[in-house]
Amino acid sequence: MNDTALQSSPITLDRRLLLGEIDYQVTAFPTDDHRIDLCIVSSDSDGHVVSEISGGIAPADLPALTDVLTSTLAGLIAMTQARPSPAPAGLPPDRRDRHPNQGVRWAPGDDERLVERYRAGARQRDLMAEFGRSNGGIRARLEFLGELPPGGRWRPPAGAAEQPAADPSGPATGGPTG
Repeated sequence: MNDTALQSSPITLDRRLLLGEIDYQVTAFPTDDHRIDLCIVSSDSDGHVVSEISGGIAPADLPALTDVLTSTLAGLIAMTQARPSPAPAGLPPDRRDRHPNQGVRWAPGDDERLVERYRAGARQRDLMAEFGRSNGGIRARLEFLGELPPGGRWRPPAGAAEQPAADPSGPATGGPTG
């Protein structure tokens, strides 16, 4: 949708999402200055506002702001979870037993570091801890990046740095998974 169509559009985005006991209300509508006013309010089960964020966004900035916000919020989550506290008990029920970065968009720097560590022979459990992601998340990203064929075997740690990238057309050779 271009700026002209957005400005003349009578449509207002108004969505409600209930996650656990938190109610998220998202409202977005076009403004006269060719921007989008966005407001996100979360409320607890008693209707008390927990969080609120609002502001104007240029439509052309939406793709970049998606990455900026995802990265920033993931960093804030990591910073707040790093404090020693009984975090698992304090997390909402749908976030317990999840890896800290589960569902968070991968940054290009993370991709480069993941490939480098994998090629150097890092074990799956080490990468899981380092990136805050599940075994499936690590494997899926390596498959996406062409380092592992879908369903392929994990490379053995010994000599992994000298091996070329996995051939996506066939299964990877090597030792036991890990």
